[in-house]
Amino acid sequence: MATKEEIIRGVELLIQEGQRAAKALTPEDWARTQDMGGWKNNEVLAHVASVGGLVAPMVQGMTNAPAGSDAGASVDIDALNAAMVGQRKDKSVAELADEIADAYTKVIEFVRAAPDDTLAKTASFRGYVDVPVSDLMMRMVVLHGLAHLYSAYSAVFDRK
Repeated sequence: MATKEEIIRGVELLIQEGQRAAKALTPEDWARTQDMGGWKNNEVLAHVASVGGLVAPMVQGMTNAPAGSDAGASVDIDALNAAMVGQRKDKSVAELADEIADAYTKVIEFVRAAPDDTLAKTASFRGYVDVPVSDLMMRMVVLHGLAHLYSAYSAVFDRK
């Protein structure tokens, strides 16, 4: 089970790498389609930024879901992602990086304040079944965000 400190360190890394990527990649890199889902890199950054605001309600939904139920069963991930990214379509890369910093700083505060039994409770979300909420946070927030940022970084492989 992921500890609070592990989650916090992971979220701090996500904030750091969001800021680093915003500064490191060129406007041409941000305009490239690199993500496996077909998003342009600036859309990937918008997606990562938007997820930060969903963490607390997502965790609350998982911990309040009846035992044995799938807390993500009613979530249309594609529609949710499209709406969240669409809401940020006019934001600059710098604005998105700042949103990542703001949103995930609130995630850190949420984790610090979360009761230990909340993070230890097991939950199911789509393909994850009976997994501690802390591990779901590590997978669905930290690793998910870092994977998307890495997909944006991989745009440099296609520079000619």
